[in-house]
Amino acid sequence: MKKTHDQNPFPPSTIELKHPLRYSPLAYLDSLQPADPPLLAFEHKDTGSLEHWRAGLRRKLWELLGEPPHLPAPQPPQSRKLSSEQCGGFTREKWEIDVADGRSMPLYVLVPQQLRGNRTVVCLHGHGNGAKDIVGLPVNDESAALIRTLNTDYAVQCAQRGWTAIAPELFGFGERVDRVDGAREGFDGGCEKPSLNAIQLGRTLAGLRLKDVCVLIDWIAAVRPAALEELACIGLSGGGMLCMYAAALDQRIKRALIAGYLSQMRGSILAIRHCSCNYVPRLALWTDFPDIAGLIAPRRLIVQAGRRDAIFPIESARAAYRKVREIYQASGAADNLRLDEHNGFHQFWSPSLDRLFG
Repeated sequence: MKKTHDQNPFPPSTIELKHPLRYSPLAYLDSLQPADPPLLAFEHKDTGSLEHWRAGLRRKLWELLGEPPHLPAPQPPQSRKLSSEQCGGFTREKWEIDVADGRSMPLYVLVPQQLRGNRTVVCLHGHGNGAKDIVGLPVNDESAALIRTLNTDYAVQCAQRGWTAIAPELFGFGERVDRVDGAREGFDGGCEKPSLNAIQLGRTLAGLRLKDVCVLIDWIAAVRPAALEELACIGLSGGGMLCMYAAALDQRIKRALIAGYLSQMRGSILAIRHCSCNYVPRLALWTDFPDIAGLIAPRRLIVQAGRRDAIFPIESARAAYRKVREIYQASGAADNLRLDEHNGFHQFWSPSLDRLFG
């Protein structure tokens, strides 16, 4: 059936627990969730203990994500410019950088014809067809229609505002997807098999993608050093997840816009069927998403949530935001935090962009 703007493009998958509940795997796993707060949950702290909490949670996150803490390399990553074309009001360049031995990443750089200073935004795509979904290169008519419905061409929208937009093709998406028989295109093919293999090797898909972003910032620092003065990061859905981790752990990001993701685990990824790339082993024992987002303080953070988002429900988003607000208040930076609610589904809301550099 053809979807309209009044129909939810991402309704939640129904989960029906087995009865009697003592036979239900999900009911049993839910009972295992600790009643006490996670071990590194934020509690109101003075300035000294606040910094100690931040440092400890950052160390633990890198460990859980399966990656060593990122230290900028003495030499920038090797890069190659692949193409350049003129678009309406901006130039769209395609580059490739070497993230690690045997691992390279394509990316797009949208350079406005009328630049507004050094404003640069790292734009992170979510599930679908990779970076092409956000840089104005839909792969087919169906994809183009979904981009319009979800308003996901936000890299183009940044360029139209005079900002340089940099959109990497993240690990397991777009041009970096292996063919897996029986996988859902844009989801299981790019996420499930690499995610399971990574876990078996002590790594995580979230950690691998985070390293993509950190190395990309190394590259930006080398080729556009002035961009680091106001470097921003934005993303919707899976891109919002990665924006949250990246801004929390790489303090070179000065402002962040997390769209359609911030929530409490118990009200979102543990309660609703989501892609395997959302899950990090043992993460819930140590922290929750609001604590991770709170590591962005005192830098600017905009949280965006749809009142009709069925896969990241608004009640969970509001509860998470209240916890993040406590951390920003303890950091003396309450004015640098904002919640933008909109009446849409799981989609991007453009007015938040006009507040990103406010």
